[in-house]
Amino acid sequence: MGPHPKKTILAVIITLFFFLMIIYPAAIYRGATNGLGIWWQIVFPSLLPFFITTEFLLALGVIQFCGALLEPVTQKVFRLPGAAAFAIAVGYTSGYPMGAVIAARLKSQELLSAPQSARLAAFTNNASPLFILVAVAVGMHQNPGLGPFLAGIHYLSNIFTGITLGLFVRPQPAAVSNPWRQAVEAFARTHRSDLRNTGQLAGDAIRHAVNSLFVIAGFICLFAVVLQLFNEVPVLRALMQFCGNLYQRAGLPPELWPALGAGFFEATLGAKTAAAASAPLIEKVLITEVIFAWSGLSVVMQALGFLSAAKVPVGAFLLGRLIQALFACALTYLFFPFFAPTLSQATAVLPFTPPSFTATLAGATALCLAANLSLVALALLSGLLCDRLR
Repeated sequence: MGPHPKKTILAVIITLFFFLMIIYPAAIYRGATNGLGIWWQIVFPSLLPFFITTEFLLALGVIQFCGALLEPVTQKVFRLPGAAAFAIAVGYTSGYPMGAVIAARLKSQELLSAPQSARLAAFTNNASPLFILVAVAVGMHQNPGLGPFLAGIHYLSNIFTGITLGLFVRPQPAAVSNPWRQAVEAFARTHRSDLRNTGQLAGDAIRHAVNSLFVIAGFICLFAVVLQLFNEVPVLRALMQFCGNLYQRAGLPPELWPALGAGFFEATLGAKTAAAASAPLIEKVLITEVIFAWSGLSVVMQALGFLSAAKVPVGAFLLGRLIQALFACALTYLFFPFFAPTLSQATAVLPFTPPSFTATLAGATALCLAANLSLVALALLSGLLCDRLR
């Protein structure tokens, strides 16, 4: 039996990467330092509350309780079980790659099947509201009014992606006979099956959260180093220039191809490069939305890592990136003319200061609480409506 082609290619790439580490140690150091800085200042405080809360809610049965009540809504809109509502709520408030993480976690808990988890991850792996409204709109574009437009297009294209993927699945009517009884039974089953006390539960939740965040840190550092090498190694820089020429032939303005190249690896750098480009605002917004939809190779690999570990097929997730990018482009072209007069008025009156670690953690905690309280309120409302329908 001969060598596996994919593993052979991977071995060659890793070997070349190893030699580049020896030849360009300064670039490796700068890339790793930048990656760790992004992880510690932004990713770690943004995701930690969501990771810990997810473990607690799964163990306490809250997700199972709300899922039973929300089954009619999620089946009607996305053709997914009610447990998917938790991933939707958290995915739209936490940021990359939390949607994929929770989809994989629900598969591990046998609350979703593998195909359902794949479809769920395809439209819940979103950019954080804090990232779009604060970092991108205010910090990069110096235009706070641009934030709601960017966020609206991004989240709306995600919802359309989820609905589109659900159209290819046979609908399963949700039972509305007695949703409260189903919710209570799901809650009771969880308590009977999980015998851990509060101390064990807290320890396991924190341990799982930190381990997952360190996995994310490794991916971020790896791709920060790769991007740094593409900026400093002459051969790799020439390859980027060649790709830029291809982008120009495809009709992309030369001012924006560096943003697309950087965004291919890392969404933050891509959005920052697009904001600094001397191009019309609609083109910068369009490229930014495409970068958000793709989310960067770093995030894609993080998501694929968590999904593969839970034995979730990744085809739907990758297809979702393409579908969302198409929806984002269409929605941007459709709605931008109506908001152009307002969005074109930048308001850079004060220099932007990135939020501190504490401020990011506080904001993420507030979003986490808001998402979960909204989920519980929606579940209770759904249960009451089902009672009325009986």
